[in-house]
Amino acid sequence: MQPTRADLSRPASKIVMDLRQLRYFTVLAAHQHFGRAAAVLHIAQPALSRQVQLLEAELGVKLVERHSRGASLTREGELLLDRATFLLRYADQIRVDIMDLQGTPRGTVALGLPPAFAGFFVLPLTRALRDQYPEVRLRVNESFSPSLSDALERGTLDVALLTGPIAAPAQIHAELLLTEGLCAIGPASDARLAVPSLQIQALSEVPLILAGLQKSGVRLAVERSAANANLVLNDVMEVESADVAAQLVADGAGWTVHVASAVRREIQAGLLRAVPIDGLVLERFLAHARQRPPSSATIALMSTIRALVATMIGTGDWPMAQAHETTVEPTGTRDE
Repeated sequence: MQPTRADLSRPASKIVMDLRQLRYFTVLAAHQHFGRAAAVLHIAQPALSRQVQLLEAELGVKLVERHSRGASLTREGELLLDRATFLLRYADQIRVDIMDLQGTPRGTVALGLPPAFAGFFVLPLTRALRDQYPEVRLRVNESFSPSLSDALERGTLDVALLTGPIAAPAQIHAELLLTEGLCAIGPASDARLAVPSLQIQALSEVPLILAGLQKSGVRLAVERSAANANLVLNDVMEVESADVAAQLVADGAGWTVHVASAVRREIQAGLLRAVPIDGLVLERFLAHARQRPPSSATIALMSTIRALVATMIGTGDWPMAQAHETTVEPTGTRDE
């Protein structure tokens, strides 16, 4: 069914798109097929098509390209999807916030964590939330800090743990949560690691497996420090995952540089040893977006994260880390 002449001539000031239309559109974007999207929404396919056509008429642009394989979004459709996702999550939060007035924090909170951080932090965090806030549900996204920062701005994440250094957007509020010493990590049997700490120059003497994203986080800290020391690194391999780097190190491929918490299990098992490198640290920030107020569930999650970090560091479960209590604004740089 095509939009009527009245629909097509409606002035911009009279646009009356509603949340239902936006929900329909986001489901269509997810499935890229009118039939499948209509089935998920439990409505007739012509009704879905009609609502999308009304959106197109109201906005004066084509949102969807229809073809034999289904439907794909135009550039304008991609932009609407980004904005609609934010609006729908905000609308859901309003409903949860009103319910929160009854007392108990509840609802879903989207949390972003760097991969090496998530590997040992999600389990104790889930246990703490289950004990203290059983009606708060976590949705965890693992990615590096540039992607997590973008997701905070888009509204697809509520909270994220960001790692320095990257340029911090003004729309993100962050507080310094902890610092972790970067370590040279090698086989536990390597006699060169039987020391309290190492200078950055020691890295030039071994094959090095670089872990993490280029120009960010661990990689950036190591490469900057090496450049400042006029040091040429003998990097023999590059991987993103700390887990993969640990496997290669245990197999004798060389050393890597990372935080000790990322290889805690391997250290406890006697496979690897981590020795701090003098002057090399990572800063971890607890961040949320400024453009929307945090729900009580989000506040509960952030409070739980702060307490859990302090507890794990205090009990020795977070090696070579130091907790920070001072809240800071994101005027510096962050990443991982």
